[in-house]
Amino acid sequence: MNALAATAYAELGIQSNFSFLRGASKPEELVVAAKFLGFSSIGLADRNTVAGVVRAWQQSRVETLAYHPGCRLVFGDGTPDILAYPRDRAGWGHLCRMLTQANLRDENEKGATLLKLSDLLEWGDLMSLAVLPELSANAEVGLAMLSRLKDRFGAALRLAVSPDYRGNDRFRIEQAAAMADRLGMPLLATNDVLYH
Repeated sequence: MNALAATAYAELGIQSNFSFLRGASKPEELVVAAKFLGFSSIGLADRNTVAGVVRAWQQSRVETLAYHPGCRLVFGDGTPDILAYPRDRAGWGHLCRMLTQANLRDENEKGATLLKLSDLLEWGDLMSLAVLPELSANAEVGLAMLSRLKDRFGAALRLAVSPDYRGNDRFRIEQAAAMADRLGMPLLATNDVLYH
């Protein structure tokens, strides 16, 4: 364990090179880096795929690091990205069914998965979910979406926030905290990790 690690931290917003054109590191490299940095656990959540979860799981056993496989759901209808972590085998069935259903849509361009909010509402049970809202000046639109998701998923839903390092992080984090407080939702910190 790295002596620099002051507190236990679980990073749940990790994307690997299986998030094509976004993530840069192999799942195995991300696990090794997390162990070196002293993370208590990690969650791999690639964009609309679970392709990297086995490689990360194998390396997490070598590194003896707690590991949570999941998926970052990216929607084509304006729904904000959502981190989805199945809680059991049936939850994995729901997640895989949701992704398969989206992949088989006729309107998809080749190589694109077009998830819709209706997919999540149908198949989102048995998962822990963390919404990554678009934080902006128009918070009411975001609140309406979060309220709808909270009504549907209840205690399984979190509001995730990560810095974007564009000079407005304090505003964004305060806005997320206010939204979470208003809706009675727990706040989840993530760094939206793309490489080690």
